Amino acid sequence: MARRGPTNAAQASAPTSVDVARLAGVSPATISLVLNGRASKVRISDETRDRVIAAAAQLGYTPNHAARSLRQRRTNIITFVLPTLDNPYFSDVVRAAQTAAQQHGYAVSVIPAKTMPGEFHALSFLQGAAFDGIIVAGRENCTAAELRQLAARGVAVVVLQEHSPDSAIQSVSVDLEAGGYMATRHLIDLGHRRIAHVTEKLHEPGTRRDRLDGYCRALEEAGLTFDPSLVLTAENTMAGGSNATEQLLDLGALRPTAAFMYNDQMAVGALHALRVRGLRVPDDFAVVGFDGVAIGQFTAPTLTTIDHPREELGRLAIEALITAFEKRPADMREHLLPVKLVVRESCGGGKTSPPKARRRAQAK
Repeated sequence: MARRGPTNAAQASAPTSVDVARLAGVSPATISLVLNGRASKVRISDETRDRVIAAAAQLGYTPNHAARSLRQRRTNIITFVLPTLDNPYFSDVVRAAQTAAQQHGYAVSVIPAKTMPGEFHALSFLQGAAFDGIIVAGRENCTAAELRQLAARGVAVVVLQEHSPDSAIQSVSVDLEAGGYMATRHLIDLGHRRIAHVTEKLHEPGTRRDRLDGYCRALEEAGLTFDPSLVLTAENTMAGGSNATEQLLDLGALRPTAAFMYNDQMAVGALHALRVRGLRVPDDFAVVGFDGVAIGQFTAPTLTTIDHPREELGRLAIEALITAFEKRPADMREHLLPVKLVVRESCGGGKTSPPKARRRAQAK
């Protein structure tokens, strides 16, 4: 049977949570839990959560608490949108952001946005009036057109580890290009000549300075030819790092003797793949990660990494939002934090004689 179209009265009135519940096939209580960010606490499935968000977006539903917030102009809530909750890197950043927010009288709500088509749009639409500011991490999230719409509505927006997509949006990041250069330069100084770089996703040319730019600069300074076969993209997980390392090892005689990984999580995956293949690190193959998360101190061997102030990153993001809340002029639109090289066992930098992999590289 065909569904009846809406009446004139229904067309003239705003949709309610009951309408959303009917379309999503759930109870109004479930609608409230999902749209207030409490779905995970009561074990509402991802499938149900996604169905509720899609139904609300389809109907153009805005929760009542959001409407009240829009009138009052203050909720004392800051939303932190992350691409995943699985990466320990984000735990350090969010923890620091929560501490800084509490000192200013704000609470932080964390939302994992999986960058599925339409999900970030739905989240930004539903939550836009229900918080005072939003911090966004993740490449796709940071470039979403909805961020400009939120900023245009007066919502304070800060992006992490990406260039600001709009003059009204502040950016807080670390010097990724410098980190890529330090990591690659260190491996070159240790004698490596075929150095791979495993990245999460390549930017379009000219969009920003990133780890790959630093990698290329170090190669060029050393007079080494860039080899595109040594640059791989992989899923940003331990498994992704492991799979990419397997591909590098399958290059046979042309395989690299070292790899600079996108982050420590992927570097741990690389160590696993090398161990499975029976290769010794760093004697047969050297590895450098990025981010300086705690896990790198407990791998075997311990992980050389590019460290940076993750706590400062979270704190500075909150400070940038507070500046926007108070309508104070920002000192700068883009805040860039420094990085440093932390040398541990996985690159062999502490050895007095070059590992076997470096002796082979130097002999070529």
